[in-house]
Amino acid sequence: MKAHTRRADAQAAACDAGAVGEARTAALLAPLEAAGWKVLHDRRIPGARRANADHIVVTPAARVYVVDSKLWSAKWTVHAEGGRLTHGDAARGGDRSRSVRSLLFETQLVERALEWPVQPLMVIHNAPVAGGRFVVEGIPVMPAHMLVQALVLNDGVRDPRAVLLGERAERVLPPYR
Repeated sequence: MKAHTRRADAQAAACDAGAVGEARTAALLAPLEAAGWKVLHDRRIPGARRANADHIVVTPAARVYVVDSKLWSAKWTVHAEGGRLTHGDAARGGDRSRSVRSLLFETQLVERALEWPVQPLMVIHNAPVAGGRFVVEGIPVMPAHMLVQALVLNDGVRDPRAVLLGERAERVLPPYR
């Protein structure tokens, strides 16, 4: 098999895994939607050519999160090593700093579009997360099963601006596809 064919196959597999991880996260967030939280999935980000936000969550307290879903192999643990996100052995490309940079970039653009503070979150499906959760470059990284609890526990007093903020998010961050 030629190198470009292997690369294309690997990219297709990564896209498929990404879609599965996003669908699993969407299912986890569904109860929040049913409770009146604004949850938007797979949104286009103004100013980004190819990047999209996996999930935008606007809480009743008008807190906004960009949630990035990762479906990574359970073979390796996700951890912060020397301030970098890693998953897998270094010889096989275990450095996931690109994922961190992408999420920070997406968060900045969403913040600019909404004119509102936005917090990035990275949720991991399948792979264990060192220490149960950690923060790398200001991004909380946690197992996906902890997401809803973390969002609910970090929400505050209901803010009437949340409804308008959710409507603005829906308007300025259209569906990606």
